[in-house]
Amino acid sequence: MRIIAFFALVLVPSLTCAQTFGGIGVRAEGMGGAFVAVADDASAVYWNPAGIATGATFDFQIARVDREIGSGFLIGATLPVVGFSYYRTHTVQGGPDRENEGSVKVPAGAFETSNFGVTVVQSIVSSVVIGTTLRIVSGGFEGSDSDTKGDLDAGVMVSLAGIRAGVSARNLVRPEFSGPWGSVEPDRQVRFGAAYAPRSAPSGAQGPMTVSFDADITETQSFTGDFRMAAIGGEYWAWAGLLGVRGGVRWNTLDLPATAWSTGATVRLPRSIHAEGHVTKPHDEDRDLEWGLAVRVTF
Repeated sequence: MRIIAFFALVLVPSLTCAQTFGGIGVRAEGMGGAFVAVADDASAVYWNPAGIATGATFDFQIARVDREIGSGFLIGATLPVVGFSYYRTHTVQGGPDRENEGSVKVPAGAFETSNFGVTVVQSIVSSVVIGTTLRIVSGGFEGSDSDTKGDLDAGVMVSLAGIRAGVSARNLVRPEFSGPWGSVEPDRQVRFGAAYAPRSAPSGAQGPMTVSFDADITETQSFTGDFRMAAIGGEYWAWAGLLGVRGGVRWNTLDLPATAWSTGATVRLPRSIHAEGHVTKPHDEDRDLEWGLAVRVTF
């Protein structure tokens, strides 16, 4: 009951600008963002902190993702009980006049955050894990002074015989940052995920396959419109885990179109080094392709 009450508390919607869920982790983006119930590499510190308990014995990665609404950079290292991370986000945020129907130029600026995080997990029973990522966040608009605040993310992962379900809640503290139109607060974001992810050691740490679904529970505001995203993704590992291929699609369940298709691949090199990348085609033909590259050490 305490877990249910905790996540019910954070469902109160925010009225401030924020980026949509995602932009961190190349595997996650290659699966369309359907990753909350998977979260078995170092990007779990962002997607679902509880996921590090279900992942490899050790995962270290450096990843860069470029999206149509911003970019993200991650350095993370995780063990089954603890994780350490640094990630940077760069997004475009709009001011209070974003719904002026084009009669007046909408104010916008690039908002950047640098996040230093420590992730810890705790088993409730053998198949249920909770996790938290405590973050120190330095954020501000380009050309303005940065503020340094604290924030908290939390997640739950249930795993039983290859079936997984997870809930992830981000920006629970909602620290305020100074902006050109007053203070800016990140939206609280809550997302549910479900996956079928059987694991077999001969197929590699993330093999042989995964099928997953994610859905935002909360809405996220941006200066281009409101979003409540959903995603479906899949991943398959061949040749004893030497090659992983994945794909996915995400879409906005509200009126604003935002469908995007993703694909990606990972090649395992000697010494447990993995090189991976992804590309995403946004719904708008005038938008550039989104992309990501990463190097991981996983065993």
